[in-house]
Amino acid sequence: MKYFPANFPRQFEAALLSLLTLLQTDWKEFPSSKRYDWQRLIRKKIKNEPYKTLFEGRMPSFWWLQFLLYRHERLFDKRFIEHIHTTLIKTKIRSISGIVPLTLFTKGEACPFNCIYCPSEPNMPKSYFSDEPAVMRAIRNNFEAFRQIESRLIMFALSNHSIDKVEIIIKGGTFSFLPRRYRTYFLKKIFEGCNTDTLAMLKSGSANHLSSLTLEKAQIQNETAPSRIIGINIETRPDYINNEEIRYLRKLGVTHVELGVQTLSDEIYKIIKRGHATAAVAKATQMLKDAGFKIGYHLMLNLPGSNPTSDLEMLRRSFENAQFQPDHLKLYPTTVTKFTQLAEWYKSGKYKPYPLKELIETMVTFKKLNVPPWVRIGRLTRDITTTMMDAQLFPPNLREMVQGQMLEEHVECHCIRCREIQLEKPTLPLSTRTITYDSA
Repeated sequence: MKYFPANFPRQFEAALLSLLTLLQTDWKEFPSSKRYDWQRLIRKKIKNEPYKTLFEGRMPSFWWLQFLLYRHERLFDKRFIEHIHTTLIKTKIRSISGIVPLTLFTKGEACPFNCIYCPSEPNMPKSYFSDEPAVMRAIRNNFEAFRQIESRLIMFALSNHSIDKVEIIIKGGTFSFLPRRYRTYFLKKIFEGCNTDTLAMLKSGSANHLSSLTLEKAQIQNETAPSRIIGINIETRPDYINNEEIRYLRKLGVTHVELGVQTLSDEIYKIIKRGHATAAVAKATQMLKDAGFKIGYHLMLNLPGSNPTSDLEMLRRSFENAQFQPDHLKLYPTTVTKFTQLAEWYKSGKYKPYPLKELIETMVTFKKLNVPPWVRIGRLTRDITTTMMDAQLFPPNLREMVQGQMLEEHVECHCIRCREIQLEKPTLPLSTRTITYDSA
């Protein structure tokens, strides 16, 4: 049996091929490469018979068409195929650096602690919700690593992104808490998924899944695989880092460790029931840096016991104190969500966050004064649906509001992400610069 991507409506295959043939006929008179123009053209075509009946009133998905162009490329003009491929890229940003990020989830709670802000939705990975897009993909694939990798590579390929270099981002809570046997197996299946020739599978329909006896053999095979893994990112707690764990992470192939730091105040750690102190953060940071890992910090603003002044001091300290100095930062303004003790505190008045205006001013001031040029700020807030919130402390477009105020105040962020060239053509002469700073 030939391979077909999950959710592809095989009953529409003949009708879709007919539609593509019709579109190719009109193509030379319709040179637009704008996605919206092609959507309008397709809608116009399927209003008429026989497509109106064949598609049962459904709008054909672009990735359906892309898949059939891969599978039946001999039937179509190469220039038409290239034109459609270009049109189908919804956003180039995901692969603008030449690397596509593949996010997947481990199964299980993956954390024995009960921090007051951390949601514990039943049957979901700790701190994540069932309606988040990446979690929904994991659920569809039963949290199996190989299937998550396969489905994501296919979607990237069908969106015309290059999939020859991938960065693996493993989420699901405290990775170091999971049993080693499970973690080794999970990483082995990740490598096997990337060792499979996804493009050849789409074109021929032959699903030749490469299976390896050991993780080490799968890693060696990946050195010449169609989708080479250039980095593996995991998230864990600072107090789970020790020499034995570091050696094991190296064996797995992990290159980037995100630490759930949250704050640098021992007093706040006690309030939020974190279970470790600032000393654990400093120790984990030094050990990971000595072992050559890239380090990311998760930091939270507006936690119980904090205020704008203490939050700014935390952010300043994280980059000016040699004990810390992360390479990467994710900021999470505190959110009151379901399945948390913090929601009870908020309803009873025990937790009183500072106002939105002060939160924005804190973030803008941090961007203005404290961001070193060697740091990448990957996130200013986390996307959580309103259905999972017990109280909305800030609007969904908080990042946009922060950027708007920065524009008004003529503030420029110096982090790597904000200075990326991306799709722009550089007009200034480029040169290398060495910056020396003290670190753990």
